[in-house]
Amino acid sequence: MTIEFAPLNIPLRRRLQTAAVLQWVFSFLALAQCCLAAFMLLALSDWWMVALLYAGWLWLDWDTPTSGGRRSEWVRRWSVWDYFRQYFPLTLVKTVDLDPKKNYIFGFHPHGVLVAGA
Repeated sequence: MTIEFAPLNIPLRRRLQTAAVLQWVFSFLALAQCCLAAFMLLALSDWWMVALLYAGWLWLDWDTPTSGGRRSEWVRRWSVWDYFRQYFPLTLVKTVDLDPKKNYIFGFHPHGVLVAGA
């Protein structure tokens, strides 16, 4: 059993798209554990006051994500999100005009554990 790597003639743009998706997957899987480990290291070291201040901020700021959060335009403009979007070549097929006076419910049923969509 051998490992087959991607051929060298794959364009740089596709490699950047793959790297963007891998960045998202690894941050989704490991970011919480890394942050928790950093917090514990701070709490159990001479820098315990920083961990205490952060815990206080976390307590005060707990409901921010459910009330709209703090959008960072700087992060939203990163080119990594363009590469991430381009990795999944989706198209919307419009078959009928929708009446703007009516209400509609659009369903999204993802499959799998790491769902990146909608």
